[in-house]
Amino acid sequence: MRDAAAITLARIRRLSLEQYEQLIDALIDEPSGGLIPVLLSVAMFKTIKKCFDLDWNIDWQGINVADRATGVGGDITVKRGEELLLAVEITERPIDRTQLVSTFNTKISPHAIDDYIFFFTSTIPDDEARAAARQYFAQGHDISFLPIKDWLINSFGTIGAKCRSIFTNEFLDLLGDRDVPAALKVAWNDKVQSLLK
Repeated sequence: MRDAAAITLARIRRLSLEQYEQLIDALIDEPSGGLIPVLLSVAMFKTIKKCFDLDWNIDWQGINVADRATGVGGDITVKRGEELLLAVEITERPIDRTQLVSTFNTKISPHAIDDYIFFFTSTIPDDEARAAARQYFAQGHDISFLPIKDWLINSFGTIGAKCRSIFTNEFLDLLGDRDVPAALKVAWNDKVQSLLK
């Protein structure tokens, strides 16, 4: 049964930048098999699109969906028409040279991706992974690494209060999907309640 659909998500009218930072910290720390970081990132890309009236198409796939099977080069792809602007991979695992080379060979090169970003949740990429990224940059592929929390918080600071409210609505729409586990919905409600005490 789909008990996840029966949970009402806590709604928040507005949060300060400091409160968003606390909430993002708590959400990223929540065990989700990588789903929460993906939902947060998709919500932010959708928010940026809306706030700045960009002609982006934002495609994303669920966690542990084989990229090769779906024909995409990352967890999130941002396109303008048929032009691929950016591909993003979100990872909770440490990024080492082996993973980077594998990603290049299976995703970046076959899809001719010029701009590829790894959003990571905790462990920073090792020196060998960064060295490999510099080698690929010399070949025309810009591969970057960003801590997802920093990207989200800096984006919140840039988009302003009105767009932060849009983000919250976008995130809740994604979180409210029937396929999102009930435990993550309950975790959201608990974290919001703790934050607003």
